Order: sequence, then structure tokens, then C-alpha cells
Amino acid sequence: MIKSMSGYRTIHSKIEEELDRLIKMSRDIHGHPEVGGEEYFASDLITAYLKEMGFKVWRGVGGLKTAFMATYGEEGYHIGFCSEYDALPEIGHGCGHNLIAIAAVAAGVALAAALEGRPGRVSVIGTPDEEDHGGKVDLVRTGVFDDINAAMMFHPSCSTRINVTSLACCDYRFIFHGKNAHAAIEPWEGRNALDAVIQTFNGINALRQHLKEDVRVHGIITEGGLATNVIPDRSVAEFLVRARDSVGLEEAVEKVTACARGAATATGTTLEIEQSDYPYEAMCSNNVLADVFAESLPQAGYTVQSAQTGEVGSIDMGNVSRVTPSIYPLLALTDQWVPRHTPEFAALCNTEKAYDVMLAAGRAMAITGLKVFDSPVLQEKIKEEFSNLKQN
Repeated sequence: MIKSMSGYRTIHSKIEEELDRLIKMSRDIHGHPEVGGEEYFASDLITAYLKEMGFKVWRGVGGLKTAFMATYGEEGYHIGFCSEYDALPEIGHGCGHNLIAIAAVAAGVALAAALEGRPGRVSVIGTPDEEDHGGKVDLVRTGVFDDINAAMMFHPSCSTRINVTSLACCDYRFIFHGKNAHAAIEPWEGRNALDAVIQTFNGINALRQHLKEDVRVHGIITEGGLATNVIPDRSVAEFLVRARDSVGLEEAVEKVTACARGAATATGTTLEIEQSDYPYEAMCSNNVLADVFAESLPQAGYTVQSAQTGEVGSIDMGNVSRVTPSIYPLLALTDQWVPRHTPEFAALCNTEKAYDVMLAAGRAMAITGLKVFDSPVLQEKIKEEFSNLKQN
């Protein structure tokens, strides 16, 4: 207990010591937004700092140019903090990844300082391109998380929820091939690929009443023809299908693709289906780890700002949660509702309050990590829950 109390004091004092630099890094990332896969400024900034803090750094892990692994310690229980730093096109940091990035850094540096002779390893894992490509999927596939015993990150929000779930999802492209014809002189000679896309949307809209409440299907038309007086011989629609778990996702996808196949038959076109190579798994939060984080929040100086609930999207942290025990808590920046992925949320993520929450999240993750390091019983409970998940 005495050793743990000393460790908690070290966590607080280390973050206080580094406070100005941590906030400046987050502000700099916010002011220099980079889209997924192009986050060179953020990756360089963070890795240079972590090297200075005594971490060993590997760049380009998982085959991703802006990914990294920064590790402190040589052996023992291994805790990883995921750092996201990609921005949205035009909007910038409308999802608060500047806060996510540096909360992970703060947690890593503070927990490393608190090791004080304990066996254990602390890693900050740079996970780029969450918004579009799903960089963690590549990192999982290439084994970056294989020797991580527990993984954590936080996400800024307008609601506070600790035990977060998410929807499994996958992208699909429906490409319809028809036949050109003059739309006025001989339209009967054509096969309208755009009609097939429209019939697909109509079929999916009719299907919605028969889908389970957790299923989401949304799409856009990316190609619809080149001229109004030419029957389109090619049309393309992209859909994202989501469900509570992979089984539900498979059922929903079967129904959605049936709509597209039926539309092709009805219009005399042919259908080509392309599936994303980067499906997102449903997030499965580790309850034991989440409970430790929840009890650590008051010690970290965070008080709940909002009881709003209902945010359920899809995240590549779900893929991580399938290979190692993981948590993804949401912490409110405000008690007012500000939609994410908007300029308004981007502005909110560059405020004094936002940086207070970022540092509280870093402290809470570090304190959670210290409690786990100091308790073989907790380690076993976390592992046991995760083993039961994999068996189900």
C-alpha cells in the first residue's frame, strides 16, 4: 500500500511537471491537422518527446509510415496506451484526436515514472488513420498488440461512459454494369445501371422494418452516369453496414446484398461487389479493467460532466479488444451537446476545459495501470474475463 501511494504521488507530480509541454503538444497537433496516413508532424512530435523521456521508439510499425511503438521497461506485465492523432478533412480535429494523442502520452510517461523498480513495461502505441482506414486493424494483423496484456485509450465526448461498446461494421461497394444507349432515340437498347442503384436504395429502405434495432445501413451514390441523354452503363453505390456483433453483421449483409442482386436482376444489369479489407469488430470492453478506471477517475481529478448517453458508432479499437483486454471510456468535455465531427467540436477540443479533461484522462489511465501492476489478483481477473470472451 505504501508503495502504491508513492506511485500515485509520482503520477500526479510527473504530469504536473510536464503539464505545459503536454498541453503545448496537443495545441500544436490541433493547429496542424493531418489526415489519416499523413500524420508526420504529430508522429514526429510525439516520438521525439517520448525518446527524451527515456522510451525506446520504433517507427513505421505494422507497415504504417506514421505508426510507432514507444516502450519503457524490459520485462513484466505490459500495458499499452493507444494514441490517435489523425484529423478530419477540412474540419480538422473535430473528433478530438489531439486530446486522445496526448492523454496516452501523459499516461505512458506518468506510469513509467511510477514504476520505481516494479517489473513491468509501459508502451505508447501510435495508431494512425482511425477515421478512414482503421490503422489499428493493420497493427492487430501484424502482431503489434500480441504481447500487450492490457490496452487503454480515452475519447473526448459530450457524455461520460466508461464501459463503452461499439458496432461491428464493414464497407461495401455495389458496382452495376449496364449498357449505354441514346436516352431519347433508342432507350430500349440500354440497360440502366443507375436504375439498379436506385432500386438498391429502395430495396434497402423497404428492408429496414425487418432489420434488428441495432443494425444500421447507410450509403451514398458515388457514380451515377455522365450525361442526362445517355443511359448510364455504370453506376456505383457505397454502403456501410453495422450491427451489434459479427453474427448480426453477417445476417444484415446477406439481406443488404440480396437487395442489390435483386436490383441487378430487375434492371438487366450485372453486379460486382467489393468488400472492405478493414472490417471493424464490435468493441468488447473489459469489465474488470473498466471498473478500475472508473474508481480511478476521482483520484485523477475528474468529475462527471454529463449523464447523456446513446453514442454508439464503430471504432477500430474494437479489433484491439478482440486480441487483448481493452477499454475505451468516453469523458465529457462539457455538459452541453456538441456533435462530433463538426467545426464546433473541433473548437471545443482546443479549450482550457478540454486540456483539463485530457490530463485527467492521462492520470486516470496511469493510476489504473499502476493498480493493475501492483495486483496479481487484478491481472488474473482481467485475463480470466478476456479468456471467457474468446471462448464465447
